Amino acid sequence: MAQAEAAIRGLCASAYLGDETALCRVLGRYKMFVDTRDDDLSAHLLLDGYWEIWVTRVVADLVKPGMVCIDVGAHLGYYTLLMADLAGTAGRVHAFEPNPALRERLSRSVRANGFEPTVSAHAWPLLDQDDLPVRLIVPPRRPGGGHVALIDRAADDGGLRARRLDGFAEIPHVDVVKIDAEGSELAIWRGMERLLGQGRPMSVILEFTSVRYADPGGFLDQILGAGFSLALADPRSGLRAVTKAEVLAASAVEDQMLVLRR
Repeated sequence: MAQAEAAIRGLCASAYLGDETALCRVLGRYKMFVDTRDDDLSAHLLLDGYWEIWVTRVVADLVKPGMVCIDVGAHLGYYTLLMADLAGTAGRVHAFEPNPALRERLSRSVRANGFEPTVSAHAWPLLDQDDLPVRLIVPPRRPGGGHVALIDRAADDGGLRARRLDGFAEIPHVDVVKIDAEGSELAIWRGMERLLGQGRPMSVILEFTSVRYADPGGFLDQILGAGFSLALADPRSGLRAVTKAEVLAASAVEDQMLVLRR
């Protein structure tokens, strides 16, 4: 991985465009519009040209031409662009990002790289029920840390509405899903029940943080019960198989990027 990181870093370049926006070269080939106020993902893309190379390699290995891919919590579209390139014109990528500022930059990056025929950007937050009123909460200087919170229907202001992932007619099936949604992962999993129930081969890259779920072991039981194997994208050792007990033994606040396959 160190050799790949060095090669990508050597090709990294950026240009400030004004209005807190910069254009940078990512993974040595993609043009991405980033937020210069963001000291998280954008900072890494501006200086290094990549993000979490151990997860990037997993995505690169899983996505094949013609596949249908879903990027939940797409942020600026880093994985969206990679998926679109790998899936090709015969494939399809659905990027879900409820933050309008991030989604606007994502859409600009999709256009700049010529991936518009392949990518659809959706504003819907995803949960386990349709038409749930929610509010988007975004920490200062960390747009990637945004999360949705339920709103009491009596206080509904007519804003964002959540949907189930398995309720989109334009997504009859899926091959690869990435889910990084700051605590909504369990609800999103439940909201893709009909897609999971098809029994098709599928890969899911899922951020798992035990403290965010009332019953993390029960969540893992749902995953295993749907026929998926457990692996971890480890920043030190790369992709490796893990057990339920190993996942639960990690720190409750540690973000673990699980790779689920069947």
